[in-house]
Amino acid sequence: MKETIYTIPVNDAFSTDCECPICLLEKDVEEKSLSFILGPSSMEPDTRVATNKVGFCRRHMKQLYLKRQNVLGLSLVLDTHIQYQMDLYQKIIKKHKKGIKQDTKINAGKMIDELNEFFLHLESSCEVCNKISFTMERYFDVIYWMYDKDPLFREKIKNSKGFCLRHYQQLLQFAKNNLSRKKLAIFTIEMDTLMSNNMDRILDDVQWFAQKFDHRNEKASWKTSEDAVPRTIEKFISYCEFK
Repeated sequence: MKETIYTIPVNDAFSTDCECPICLLEKDVEEKSLSFILGPSSMEPDTRVATNKVGFCRRHMKQLYLKRQNVLGLSLVLDTHIQYQMDLYQKIIKKHKKGIKQDTKINAGKMIDELNEFFLHLESSCEVCNKISFTMERYFDVIYWMYDKDPLFREKIKNSKGFCLRHYQQLLQFAKNNLSRKKLAIFTIEMDTLMSNNMDRILDDVQWFAQKFDHRNEKASWKTSEDAVPRTIEKFISYCEFK
């Protein structure tokens, strides 16, 4: 099948020897999304409107700062984001302030509930996460399309090391809307075989890693277990930054 701008990243990821090719795709999307936020777009009104309303989760706020790509741009984004959010906060306070001064428990409780919703939204929303989610949904569409149309890609999946559990769940969930009933049945069986085999492989590796600390196995080969712990972690919770 002739490669296109959409299929090349997917083919490249699934050609890589790794525990989850979808993690590689997501990591690349995440990096590009962070760079976009810190690039010239940080001065664009449309970008600022989005970041003012949504903000960033803890993980991506940390990454934006640690990249040191554009600390000035980040400070300006934070400036208008804080102003926007504090304006919303003050509106909630003003709405309930009169009732609170009257010392009624009901009015105080309503304000606390509304503030709780405000804080929960602020904590859970993230413009970088939104960009990643949008792009990854497109990648899943490409994966199913290639699986359906390209026999070589289908074999590439079957010969891979499977996926992390988070992306395996997403792969199955999105498959319901992308594959016919018959192909969905075949797909789920193939993916179950793939994941079962590779979870057994991971388990063997991490068990042998632990057994190597037994003095009786001191001179035995590590086999493929030397990096078993980080690979097992990534298999269960998706890609991590260990450095």
